[in-house]
Amino acid sequence: MNCQEWLAGSSSQQPSLIVRGAPVGRMSRSPSQAWTTPSAFRTALARFPTWDARHGHRLEELSVRDAGDGPSDEGGDTRRAHDAVREFVEGQHAHGDVLALIGGDNSITFSALNAFMAVQADAAWGIITLDAHHDTRPLTDGSSNGTPIRELIMAGLPGTRVVQIGIAPFGNGEDYASWTREQGVVIHDIDAVRRAGASHIIQDSINYLLTQGVTNCYVDCDIDVVDRAFAPACPGSMPGGLLPEELLAMMYELGTVPNVHGVDFVEVDASQDVAGMTVRLMAAAFVSFASGMSARAGSQHGA
Repeated sequence: MNCQEWLAGSSSQQPSLIVRGAPVGRMSRSPSQAWTTPSAFRTALARFPTWDARHGHRLEELSVRDAGDGPSDEGGDTRRAHDAVREFVEGQHAHGDVLALIGGDNSITFSALNAFMAVQADAAWGIITLDAHHDTRPLTDGSSNGTPIRELIMAGLPGTRVVQIGIAPFGNGEDYASWTREQGVVIHDIDAVRRAGASHIIQDSINYLLTQGVTNCYVDCDIDVVDRAFAPACPGSMPGGLLPEELLAMMYELGTVPNVHGVDFVEVDASQDVAGMTVRLMAAAFVSFASGMSARAGSQHGA
């Protein structure tokens, strides 16, 4: 069995993982047809068997449901597409352990986590972003894929419950970086990742969020955190980013964390890919996360 067949099979059991496509691209600051990516992602899953030889997990033992795609904003109706993300999170979050959104651009992160925060208002939410960028641009030009973290903080998410991993040295303006630090956001730039190692930086981040009282965690996996040589279909990817194996190691570790209840995979424009390499990397990140979920029963993580 391959991972495309696994996802298409949609277990009749109560799902541990619900997958939903969010084909949104018009809020990207760079020209993007990211609405083409969810379908390309499902096709790419056929390249992966369900057997994880490194960790000894069989993904077919993890119950999954493919909930299809929400409405696309290809025709220009971005508000409807984002409202659909919110409504889906609000309606489905209680029916599976984890909701995985397949973007689409990074603007869906605000819609998804804001919905989680609204429907589980008694939980203390935090977020870990794997991203080359802070995504804290001011809203002077409106909401976009460059604003979700600022929007979340403005909506009430304490900056001290935000951890950003993989920030690029030339990926952000000084004013955005200063605003981000002023909010108390914890930033592990690419050099910090290289010094500490992928698995260790995730463990440190989870332990830190625990000290901040976080009970529920959301993960934003922006594929542009990876070096542009391996992610040419990400409009914002930069030279010198993460190596693919670093991203996959981190996504596996995050999958093991019991209190990670939502994750998104964003910022890939499948229409601009080269030999399918970026979409396949996105699929590998998802498969790595799912394999981590398979290990949750024996995980010692707490946040």
